[in-house]
Parts: sequence; C-alpha cells; structure tokens
Amino acid sequence: MEIRDRHRLERHARRIEELRLRRNAREHRIEDWTFRVGDGEPQGLRLGDFWPEIETPVCLGARARVPEGWSGLPVELELWLGGEGFVKLSNGISGGLNPFHRAYHVAEEARGGETLTIEAEVVSKGLFGSHVAEPRLTHAVLVVPEGEVRALERDLSIILEACHELDDHDAVPHLLDALDSAFAALAKDWPTGTEDVLSRYLRGYENPLGGGYLSLPRSAADKALDVNRMGRELWSLPEAPRPLEPLPDGALRAVREARRVVAGRLACLKEEYPPVGRLALTGHAHIDLAWLWPLSETRRKARRTFASVLSLMDRYEDFVFNQSSAQVYRWIEEDAPGIFEGIKERVAEGRWEPVGGSWTEPDCQITGGESFVRQLLHGQRYFEEKFGRRSTVAWLPDAFGFSPGIPQLLRGAGMAGFFTAKLKWSETNEFPHDLFLWEGLDGSRVTAHTMRNPGMDYNGDVVPFDLLGVWRNYRGKRRHPEGIFPFGWGDGGGGPSEKMLENYDRLKDFPALPRLRMSRVEELFASFPDDGLPVWSGELYLELHRGTLTTQGKVKKLNREAEHRLLEAEAFATIAALRGAEYPTEELEGLWEILLLNQFHDILPGSSIREVYEEAHQQLAGVVAGAERLRDKALGRLAGGSPDGAEAVIVANAGLSARPLSVLLPNEMDDVVSVTDASGKGLTVQGFKDGGGSLLHHPDRSVPGLGWTTLALRRDEAVPKVSELTLEGCSVSVTEGSTDGTVRMENGLLRVEVGADGTLHRVYDKESDREVLAGRGNQLWAYVDKPREWDAWDVDEGYELEGEELSGHAGRFVASEEGLRATVEYEREWRGSRIRQAYRLHAGSRRLDVETTVEWHEREMLLRALFPLNVRAPRATFETMHGAQERPTHRNTSWDAARFEVSAHRFSDLSEPGYGVALLNDGKYGHSAKGNVLGLSLLRSPMYPDPLADEGLHRFTYSLLPHPGDWTAAGVVREAFALNSPLCATRGAPEGGAAPPEFGFVTTEGLEMALGALKMAGDGQGVILRIYEPHGARGACILRFALPVEGIERTNLLEESGGAAAFEDGSVALDVGPFEVLTLRVSFREG
Repeated sequence: MEIRDRHRLERHARRIEELRLRRNAREHRIEDWTFRVGDGEPQGLRLGDFWPEIETPVCLGARARVPEGWSGLPVELELWLGGEGFVKLSNGISGGLNPFHRAYHVAEEARGGETLTIEAEVVSKGLFGSHVAEPRLTHAVLVVPEGEVRALERDLSIILEACHELDDHDAVPHLLDALDSAFAALAKDWPTGTEDVLSRYLRGYENPLGGGYLSLPRSAADKALDVNRMGRELWSLPEAPRPLEPLPDGALRAVREARRVVAGRLACLKEEYPPVGRLALTGHAHIDLAWLWPLSETRRKARRTFASVLSLMDRYEDFVFNQSSAQVYRWIEEDAPGIFEGIKERVAEGRWEPVGGSWTEPDCQITGGESFVRQLLHGQRYFEEKFGRRSTVAWLPDAFGFSPGIPQLLRGAGMAGFFTAKLKWSETNEFPHDLFLWEGLDGSRVTAHTMRNPGMDYNGDVVPFDLLGVWRNYRGKRRHPEGIFPFGWGDGGGGPSEKMLENYDRLKDFPALPRLRMSRVEELFASFPDDGLPVWSGELYLELHRGTLTTQGKVKKLNREAEHRLLEAEAFATIAALRGAEYPTEELEGLWEILLLNQFHDILPGSSIREVYEEAHQQLAGVVAGAERLRDKALGRLAGGSPDGAEAVIVANAGLSARPLSVLLPNEMDDVVSVTDASGKGLTVQGFKDGGGSLLHHPDRSVPGLGWTTLALRRDEAVPKVSELTLEGCSVSVTEGSTDGTVRMENGLLRVEVGADGTLHRVYDKESDREVLAGRGNQLWAYVDKPREWDAWDVDEGYELEGEELSGHAGRFVASEEGLRATVEYEREWRGSRIRQAYRLHAGSRRLDVETTVEWHEREMLLRALFPLNVRAPRATFETMHGAQERPTHRNTSWDAARFEVSAHRFSDLSEPGYGVALLNDGKYGHSAKGNVLGLSLLRSPMYPDPLADEGLHRFTYSLLPHPGDWTAAGVVREAFALNSPLCATRGAPEGGAAPPEFGFVTTEGLEMALGALKMAGDGQGVILRIYEPHGARGACILRFALPVEGIERTNLLEESGGAAAFEDGSVALDVGPFEVLTLRVSFREG
C-alpha cells in the first residue's frame, strides 16, 4: 500500500472512532442497586461503588424506569458490573455478561414510564478465570440506540479492515474512495458544536462500550484515536456540559446518504472484484468444561453463553450455532430448563446443531479405548434421546493429539467426519493437509477437516483478517471450493457476539474477500468429495503439549484405576445378573459419566487449576471405590459355600484369557493358615509382615478368563504353609553380594542383580541365555523442566541437556526371601524429595515389578526412568486405543526427532527378531524410545496453572518384561492387562448362590483377542461382549460360551444390530481383521 493511501486509512480510522461516540441517541443511568451474597440480606449499592470480592457468585439487582419521553423508541440496556455474569430482565430477556457481551435489547418500541427489573449473578472473575481486583459496578445505562449511526460505523469499519488486509490489492484504492465519499456526505450537516462534541467525548471515556481499543478492528487500533487514553493522560477533565442529545434530522439524513453512497460503490466493486473463495461459517463457543475455572463455574458459563446465543437467534435469522458435549447439555437441562427447551426448539429448526456425538471433548491420547467408546455411546444416546438426532461429525478442535484407534471408533458410532484445529499448533513440522482422509489402525477412514486461522484460531472473529487468513491458508481448495470457519468467543465461553453477526451481514458478499454463508457442520462435511482426497495413515501427532502425558500424575493414575475397576464391575455384575441378581444399571452409568467428565481434554492432561484437581481426585477416587464395591458385591453373590465351615473366597479374573493363579489376599485374611481348592487340594500361601497380606501364588494353576475359582480358607494347621511345600523350578532367592553391595534375586527364568545405587546392574534371561540390559537399568533422572511457553503443557526439545541422575548409594532393606516372591527395597532422598522403590520378582514369572512410592517436593523438574536394553530395533511399539502403533527409535528426519516424547497406555516394547523387552506401567503415559533406550516419564511439577501440580505422595508400578519372541508372541498385552487388573479375591456373601466353584464365561480359540467390555445391553436385551484384535493380525477366532446361547448378532458401538451371527452349540466363529473391534449382542436361554 502506498504511503498516501496508508495515511488516508489512518485518518479514516480516527473518523470511524468518532462515529462510535455517537452510537447512542439518549442515555439514562441506573444509579441504585442491591448487592446480595447467597441467601443473605440485600445491601444498597450505588453505580460506581466497589463490591466485596469473593469466590462465589453474588447477586446484583436494580429497578430501572424508562423515561417518559422514550415511548415508541427502541431501548437497550448496557452493563458492566465488575465480572462475568448472567443477566435476567423482567421482560424475559436473558444473556451472558462478559467483555464481549454487555448489551441487552429491552424493547423495539418502549413504553415510557415502564419499570424494568434487572437481576444479575456475577462472579469477580474474567472469562479465563482471571482475578478481578476490586470489582466495581462500573456501567449501567438504559440507552436509545442511534441505529443509523451504528450501521454506518459497521459499514465503514468493515471497509477499513478490508483495506488493511488486502493491502496492495487493486481494490484497495477504490475502497478508500468509498470511505472518502462517505465522510464527504457527512461533512455538511455533521454537528461540531463544542458542548455537543465535548459531551460525547467525555461520555465515551466513561462508557466502555462507547469507544476505545476493544471496539476497533485489531489492525487499526494502534493508529486510531483512543478516547480512553485521552481520559487517562489528561491532568483533569471538565464536566460534561449537557446530556446527550439525538442527532439532528439533517445529520441523520447525511448518515443515510453516506450509507447509500457506500452501498452503491461496493455493488460496483463486486462486479469488478468479485468475492474470492468460499467459507462456511458456524457459530460456536468451545466451552472448556474446566480449565482456569472449576466445574461449578463452567455450569454458569454454559447458562450465560446459551442464553446469549438464543437471544441472538431471535434477531438474526441466518445465525447457525453448534455445540458439542452431552455433558454440557445435561447441566443446562438440570440448571436452566427454560434455556434447554429453547435449545430443543432451535435444534428442531436446524439452526442449533448438537455436534461431536461424545459426552465431552475428551483427551484423545490418554483416554482408554473402551472409555472412548463410552464417550461416543453416552453422547450419541443422549443426543438422540433429547434432540431426536445423532451427530455424524466428531468435533474436537482443541485436543492435544489423536490416537490412530479413533477412526474405527467414530465409524462404529455412526460418524464419518472429524474436525480439529489443533494440528496447526505443531512447533516443528507443518501438517501437510487440511482436508484429507484419516486412516486408522484397522484401515477405517473418516473425512478429516482442519483450518489455520491466523487470528483467533478456532475461536474465530468475523473480520477480514481472520476470514482472508483462513481462506489463504486453506490447502484443500483445489479439491473442494469451500472450507470451514468456526466463529465465536470460546475457551471461557461467551460465543458469537452481535458485532460478529452484524459483520457477517456486510462481509458475506464483499469485494475480493471470501464469500460467506452460514452452515451446519454436518451439511459442509456432506459436501466434501468421497474420492481424490489425500490419505493420512496413523496417529495425528501434535508436536507440542507433550508434557500433558505426565502432568498431574495422580489424576492419570486414578483414571487408569477407574477404567479397569469399571470393566471388572460390569463384567461380574453381568454374569451375576445372568444368574438372577439385579444389574446395577443406574449406578454403573453414573460412575461412567463421572469418569467421562474427568477425561475432558483440560482435566485428564493436567492443564487445569488446582481446584479442578482437588475435585477430580475426589470424584475419581469415588468411581474406583464405587466400582470395587459393585464388583465385590457381584462376586460375593457368585461365590458358593464351602464345606466344613471353611470361609468361601472367590478369586476372579476379568481378562478374556485364563491366567496363572496369583493373588494377594486382603489384609483382613492375614490370619489364614491354609487354603484349599474345590477338590480339597492344599495351595501354597506366603504371608508378609506389617499387614502386607498373604500371597497365594501357583503359576502352574490358572483362573478361567472372565471367570473365577472358589477357594476355602481355614484358620487351622491342617494344610502345610509355604515352608513345607515346594514348587518345582519356581523358588526365589535373595543373595547379598560380598563386596560391592549387589543383591541378587532369582527364579527359574530370570537372574536379577540390583546394585547398591538402586539400579539394575544385571538382568539375565536364563531360558534364552542372554543379557537383557545394555547398561544399568531403571536409572532415575531429574531434568530441569522450564518450557518456553506452556508450562503444564510442554516438555521442550533438548530438555535432556539439563539432567541429573539420582545416583550414589541408596539405603536398602530386604523385605522377603526364599519364598513365592522376593522383594528388595531401596530408598533415597534427593533434594527435598524421597523415593522408595521395591523390586519384586515372583516365582515362575518373567515380570520384574518396580513398585514406587515418591514424596515429591520439587518444582519445575521432570522425573524419568531409563532402561538401556540389549536389543536393536529401528522401531518400538506403543499400546494405544484398541491396539498398538510403531514409532521410530531413530531421529533421521525432523518428523522423527519431533517425537521425542510420545503417548502409550499400558506398555511400550522394543523387539528384534526372536527377542524383546517390554516396559509395563499402571498409570503412566509419557514414553520415549531412542536407540536402544526405553524411557518412562514419572512426574512433572510445573508452576502454571497449578503451582502445586504433582506435589506430595505418589504410588505407582512399572515393570520390566523380557520375553522370547516379539511382543505379539510373548503375551505382552496379557501381562500389561494383568498388571492393571490383577486377580481379585472376594469373600462369599451370606446370600451367595449356587454358582459352580470354577467358571469361565467364554473361552477363545484361534486368533488371540483382548477384552473391551462385558456388560448388559443398554436396552436390557441381552449381553454386550466387546473384544478386539490387539496385535495387528488377521484370522479366525472361535468363542465358546459356557451358558446356553439363544442368539448372537454383531452390532455397532451404539449396540445396533448389524446382522445375526451363525452359532452352534454355544460357539461362534468370527473372521477378524487387524486391530478390529468387534461388538456382539448375545442372548442366553433361561435355566
């Protein structure tokens, strides 16, 4: 742009700001208010007064009388009360109060003298949870809008910003000419009297809506007249000489003429410079269910936002809005039934679009596969029940990376589309597509769309800067001529504003800018082509926010426990129901919904404030306890009686496959002397000191899959203890080295040597005759962890440069030896923290557990465990949703190097042909594989947004699993499941039924499968069994059910029939593809 044109632009920016000062024809201040906290007594408050700052919402109220002389005029209410809030007027109008929503329409034709009652619930916080110091009742005014002036100001503001963004485009001089013509039309009759102008300027300083920085287009704000700055910088200000007066008739005619001139010039320009490109606009609010505010505030944010949206829909007929997350709708249904009914009406019209089909917008890396299924099942079921429709597009604009297991699950829940905006945040490599087919582990594909907004990202503003930027960045335009443009203030809620919708009316067919239309998300996705799109196969890895795999370790551990305890509770409650017990549907559904809520993408990843985690810990601990109670209740009903007065104990296996009998009996069974099976054969028990329970361990015996074995416990000396029994080749010993303090543990498969420094000096595989380690194993390293920008979110590349190994002599004490399990414990202090680790090796087992207790009192440090392995492989394997994915162990390309910290669920594995080593865990998600070193991130301690993140006590276990063959042949998935869902022992209930002493619900033959879920169907008709192929293999699998089968059908994830499956004698043969998730509905004959 030439310098003269730029000067013209700056001059016009000032003139437009002056127009804003005349946005109102008349004003009437509302001086007298009341202030109330909770159920307390109201107190008087005056306009301009401060009110007490408290954490909970306060209630402000007033009665405003419309001046007599305003009869027949349009009237609005302008407010700023000192914080975010919800405003309700006696005329039925309601809406949110925040920096972008401060005005409320009172009447199109007011009745002079009528009284308006104002009620406002306000919290002394900003949109993003920021602290409002000394909240103040700043602005409360009834106004008569100067409608023609407001419309002209919008007309000219749009042209102004279009000129800024088009810059050297040939249309710019013509657009500047249009501005010149508009102001020329105003010049003759525009008021310039001192009293009039001074009154406007002084009111503009007082009125946060009347001018100032936030009113201007961003690109013009630095050059325009800033009325607020004038008020701040002058030594003193005079009194306003008179009240505001409407524009005289001559000036109003000039305004109308200026609008006519501008409209004519734009019409001509569209002929010469027609719109370029097309964008489909969809309003949204992206309300984070928790982040910089607690859940309770989110419920209020949703009510404010949705009330504002409904109000805007009453005035803008084209306006279309989408909102995800069934959880948010549930809150609105409970908290604001009137708003919920309004939403239902707009959904029926097609203007409000429930989108996403999930319970929340969950984290998409840490969330388990079955949990993700439940997100979709609960979400789609709620949408259909309340709105009569499901969503076909997954809406996940802000999650921090996406598992390759997701496309199959979306397809299984009836969704063929996927939207995110986060991929553009990658810091190293630019993701190459924005309209593509995303292919998952099993080969399922969904149409994926993303966008690159240089302005407000997924919270788009309807201004030329954002619109033109999105169109220019849209790479898919040669395959489809229209891209998506979500708009509305988000994260903290708020949603689209009146200004955005006014801008839309002016920009939808503007010269040289993209042509705009309002669209439902599903309508746009339905227009995308089926063929010709590029394909991206595998995970959508975000090269940023890697720290969210580790931050807030307690909530991640509780999430893992809750997922497994719910699986166990459902499975055994289902089997109990098939034997006559009542299935606890409501309790299980309630527990699931609490878990699903806490898997939201700013809770589970660890990126929220301390108050969020205090609540999350309590809620998730409640889920774990509730699921355990339901599981144990079901098992107690299933346990039969025992002869000779012995106590019946049922040992249950929630896995799909049979497992060796190894269970830790509860502490209350410490005085047990003998255990026998159903045949009366004695079993070996090893007791532990200090209330550690008793270990029942028989690797030569098994517990059926999805089943149990019943034992008899006695408290006499009839059956020998462990010291009098031997298990051939399964003894464990602890031998202390004579010189260097090395301790040796050994069973029939492994020889383990632990050094005085607490690390593994040697792990020797006796069966395979090879060393497992290439250096000391379980090295603990602490790294300075000060990311350059996103504290709780990021681990920066190069963090390894500032690391310190926690080395030196560690205190050691041997807890047990010469029995079924050997334990060597080490404890070390490092700076202000204490770490205690117990190496445990069981007889007959290849798994070396590292049970860890950490008292963590460090800030901005990252704690990791490293295992150099005697294995060479170019790729490592990491478990993900319903399967596993490979990633390179080298750093050949920038794409490889960017994956220095990656997600995995229960295991990572490094295998070469014939041999490998897996690293299992029971609640950690941040992993690495560099060369021959597997790493596991244990704890972080960022300062923002929770200064006490990960502070305090942590308990977790990770395990080293050397194995012959690769990970698929070695049963790594089974071992990882066993670590997270060990066999459990439960006392028989007095009302226990006549279940068989040993039972397995189903056995499998052929292709190995893993359990997703066993539950009663949502409609009560039959049992849902979900299984998946975990290794990437193809073949036939035969399921044999223990109960008489009446019918079997395959279903989708929403439990809808996909056709009957042939079965014979209770068996069904299934052809299974790699990583395929199968859902079966099975009905059984009674009796």
